[in-house]
Amino acid sequence: MNHWKSAGWSTRLALVACLVPWPAQAERADRNQPTLIVADHQTVDDLKQVSVFTGHVVLTKGTIRVTGERMEYREDPEGYQYAVVTAAPGAQATFHQRRDPIRPSIEETIDGVADRIEYDNRADTVKLFTHAVVRRLENGVERDVFTGEKITYDARNSHYDLTGSTSDPRVTARIAPRIDESAEQARKPGDPGAKGRNE
Repeated sequence: MNHWKSAGWSTRLALVACLVPWPAQAERADRNQPTLIVADHQTVDDLKQVSVFTGHVVLTKGTIRVTGERMEYREDPEGYQYAVVTAAPGAQATFHQRRDPIRPSIEETIDGVADRIEYDNRADTVKLFTHAVVRRLENGVERDVFTGEKITYDARNSHYDLTGSTSDPRVTARIAPRIDESAEQARKPGDPGAKGRNE
């Protein structure tokens, strides 16, 4: 797996870069959508109030999609959902969510993979453990990539927190430049104000 390691990047520097909040937030409509879980098998522990799904597990809730081989799922008395998803040997669990658009022409999504994923509906957080990679895409084109042993994605505040492992404490981030679309439009030929600005 290519982690885009860059010489001279310290863990602290990468963390500072990753914690910069982007304008978009997770799709707000997801919170009010029903949760659907599909799997090969389900067992219910009434004492612990936990359901365990195994075999090609897929959880969907609005634009959220989480997949893995095994999922422990519970719901609190207020209706918030919590899930711990683990991957099959040699595979990885996945997470996908669309974010509220900040520009009409851009569809922004977050995609993550890891050996284990913890989804917390109440806090709007996703924690990815072991060989974790999170990508931000615009219209299907990869823009940002974050890698670490543990990544916490705070969907409510659009924050990322990266942590390395004991054997490899470094984390990496590849961040695309943020383009001011309004400024780009102003520089295009034919803009009524362009002539005056260029004279």
